[in-house]
Amino acid sequence: MATTTTTTTNDDVNQLTTRYVGKLDVWKFGYGSNMSQEFLRNKKNLNPIECKQCILEGFELFFPKGKGIDFVEPSFATTRRNPDSYVHGVATKFSIKDAESLNKQEAVGRAYNLEVAKVLLYDGKTYMDVEIYVQAKPLKPNHPAGCCSKRYRNILVNGAIEMKLDQTWIDKLSSMPIYKPSEETLARRSSCIPPFDKLPVMTIDELKKYNGQADDLDKYPHYISSCGYIFQHKTFFKVYHGRDITYRNILHRRGINLDTNDDGGISPFPRLSKLNAEELEYCLMYRDRFIFKSEGQKPIAILKEFWEEQDTDLKGVYENNILSKIN
Repeated sequence: MATTTTTTTNDDVNQLTTRYVGKLDVWKFGYGSNMSQEFLRNKKNLNPIECKQCILEGFELFFPKGKGIDFVEPSFATTRRNPDSYVHGVATKFSIKDAESLNKQEAVGRAYNLEVAKVLLYDGKTYMDVEIYVQAKPLKPNHPAGCCSKRYRNILVNGAIEMKLDQTWIDKLSSMPIYKPSEETLARRSSCIPPFDKLPVMTIDELKKYNGQADDLDKYPHYISSCGYIFQHKTFFKVYHGRDITYRNILHRRGINLDTNDDGGISPFPRLSKLNAEELEYCLMYRDRFIFKSEGQKPIAILKEFWEEQDTDLKGVYENNILSKIN
């Protein structure tokens, strides 16, 4: 089945309102995190109006290597054309306001473009037009496949179960490979974190100066705190600069909306001893990224208030990286 070639690209991303002139709502096809109506409400702060199970023909679900966040979320779901394949998903109706909000969250014009396609409903005979998100830069036919995080796979599987998609599709999603830290990565967790007394101490207020907005970036480069360890890092997500991101990572892992619940990287901080193993591991994977990607590949300081609020016995355990070896 041919796909309609109506596309929104970077040139007209600022004309999204014009795109929807005269419309009261729009249907979008969700094949990843946008399948779950609960996730759309709780994480993306949207109010879906109606939804239908459907199949997108002529496309395949694909996880491109190198198109995510190294060491944490290495790959996210996308679709690519394959005349012999199909993708199960959910058509969801949104208000124009929510459709534009979702386009912004999906970085239309940068990460994704919009296309209009026809999907087949689960009744096996009805087709309807929907918007789909496709890679802004088309992947080469030989682009290698990657793997997603366990967190992301769970979102897809749970969304498919919630929406009662075909069981064979649920099984396919459940069997997708997931990212696990390599032995080298786990080894560097132990070898690249100096003892507490070997690192300078910074306060929340001192760290804020390194948010990447100073006139003199040589004097105040980008600093990011992860699990109470401060790293000098090149430009990353702007909201990460000059603060601790541990609580934000936990919110993301739990599927909670970040815009309305982020603590801003200030006290009170999450107590690492109260996190479950998967939450702690997710935070440590972010710290892995900073170890590998930061200047010097090691922390440059610790965050004073973060560690003042941790359990006394945790400092020694965490310092020796016993907790960082949780599977």
